Amino acid sequence: MRLTRYATPLFCTLFTANAFAQSAPADSTRALNEVTVYGTRLNQVAGQTGRYVTVVSGRTLSQYPVASLDDLLRLLPAIEMQSRGNFGTQADITLRGSTFNQVLILLDGMRLNDPLTGHFAGYLPITPAEIEQIEVVRGPGAALYGPDAVGGFVNIVTKTFAATHRPDGVEVGGTFMAGEYDLKTTNAGFYGQDKGLRLAGGILNNTASGQLLGLPGGGRNDFKLNTYSLSGAYQISNKLSAAARASFDRRDYNAQNFYTTNAGDRARETTSRDWYQGQLRYDWNARARTELQMVGTSSTDYYLYTPTSAASDHLMHYLNLQAQHQLRLSDKVQLTLGGQADKRSVRSNDRGNHAVWHQGAFAVAGLTPATGLNLTAALRLDHDQAYGTELLPQLTASQLLGEKLTVRAAVGRAIRAANFTEQYNSAIRPGTVPNGFNVGNPGLAAERTWSYEGGLDYVLCPALTLRGTYFNRYGRNLIDYVATPGSEVQAGTGFTNLNPAATYRYAQNLFAVSTQGLEFEASTRAQLTTGLRLDGSVGYTYTHLNVDGSIVSQYLSNVAKQLVSGNLSLVHRRFTASLGGVYKQRAGVPPVGDFTLSSDYVVINGRFDVALLPERLWVVGQAQNLFDAKYSDLLGAQMPGRWLMAGVRLALRR
Repeated sequence: MRLTRYATPLFCTLFTANAFAQSAPADSTRALNEVTVYGTRLNQVAGQTGRYVTVVSGRTLSQYPVASLDDLLRLLPAIEMQSRGNFGTQADITLRGSTFNQVLILLDGMRLNDPLTGHFAGYLPITPAEIEQIEVVRGPGAALYGPDAVGGFVNIVTKTFAATHRPDGVEVGGTFMAGEYDLKTTNAGFYGQDKGLRLAGGILNNTASGQLLGLPGGGRNDFKLNTYSLSGAYQISNKLSAAARASFDRRDYNAQNFYTTNAGDRARETTSRDWYQGQLRYDWNARARTELQMVGTSSTDYYLYTPTSAASDHLMHYLNLQAQHQLRLSDKVQLTLGGQADKRSVRSNDRGNHAVWHQGAFAVAGLTPATGLNLTAALRLDHDQAYGTELLPQLTASQLLGEKLTVRAAVGRAIRAANFTEQYNSAIRPGTVPNGFNVGNPGLAAERTWSYEGGLDYVLCPALTLRGTYFNRYGRNLIDYVATPGSEVQAGTGFTNLNPAATYRYAQNLFAVSTQGLEFEASTRAQLTTGLRLDGSVGYTYTHLNVDGSIVSQYLSNVAKQLVSGNLSLVHRRFTASLGGVYKQRAGVPPVGDFTLSSDYVVINGRFDVALLPERLWVVGQAQNLFDAKYSDLLGAQMPGRWLMAGVRLALRR
């Protein structure tokens, strides 16, 4: 007891004694009562949301030992990335034991999830130079944004669209590196603001001939990944502002064994996404604001299983309209009312041509009935042609006890709609669908879940914040694929290109699943000595899945039982040293043919920046998978070994 009594004050004193000798610490570790979370639709500070929220500032993105945004998400606490390749090639995002289809991705509050498949959720049409902050909100968000926000949602807030006040000026920067296996990586962009005009843009390019793969078919994990974006905003009057964005994402990569464990797999995939976004914002007064947003997007996927096979060719369109009115009735009552409508469609040579409309109306109220107590209630009436009408409630609460401890709790309902792949895969595939292929089911019902959570946030001292959360989710109608006789599949779907004597993996609403878990996080912004700061966070997540029945879930088999992830940076005027890593332990997945999936692995990334011109020019060295771990996140998809690179980083401000 005496050791604890004296050790804690001593720790805090040592690590904050020089806190004011330098400039402010990195925004990624700002206190909970300083960070605005835009994804709640009320622009609340993090400590008032009642949720476990992680906010990463755009200004700190250059500190992380990563080369893409999905690699960055991999190093954040309590978020699991199931990658098929580094540098942004492809990654499935899961939260709290969810499937990769149960996480919603947003760009300035507008849905990013592709209507074809959740595998494309990580294809983010944005460059780091434009990002104000990235918000990871765990737990259901369907009452705010509609279907798919089951495990949680990720909201990317940009400098041009955010309702923030930034000083006039210009920022130009970039990181340019080359490395092994013909790697070339460019992350460059700009932001400028002057008298009501904001402009931002950037490029994010990663290309390589790739490492040799230890797969039955050999080959290399080559890739060419290019993202370009340009955005602007203008303050038309004291009350009216407008913003617009055009983004283009192009990817061409070896997709060998990304989706199958067949020894004959020689797949190659080419994808594109064009994203156009517009916004009007009208500030009636200091207490009322109306926002209108529209997004139009077109995406393609061209998948070639072998050089001699027929390609799967898909074209998707997505139109999304949203309006919301924010109103502060008093210092204790906030309200947001809004509506959203979208149309998703696909034209495919093996899934057919389909279009579905979806609409929703929502209301969100934030109440502060007593000092330190914050209640947030949300309700959404949602309608979709695919699953009908749903009522989605959500309630969160947070209570500040003293100056250091926040207690929080949340409950909410969420749904997840089947995508076009789950509904129509192989529906009009030419010829007879081969034995063992996945076959969609047009009659799938929506997945429905209830989630509960409770947690604590404790600011031990200005240098250290501790967080803990218990979560519990019950879901039914989980969609997955199961081996089924061809005759039954044919009877259930009406597809005429099936072999009744074959066996297919048929998409069905299979079972109910209960998910429980614990999340812990420690984050720091410690001033070690004058001029030397330690920034970062480390998290531990334990997840237990209880699936009804004896069916083995293809979607859930890769979910980590135990996950440790985090990043730490030593920041000095003359250098920055960063380490980020992941430890993952999961239930053993039975081997299939020549493929095995280890039950656990550790992967560490490292980066070192040395300033040639302080705060302007650095020499950079980086290592992905520093200790050359041999691992996979998904059966068949081999992840890269150690990959070394070096280059320069530039940052100019005026």
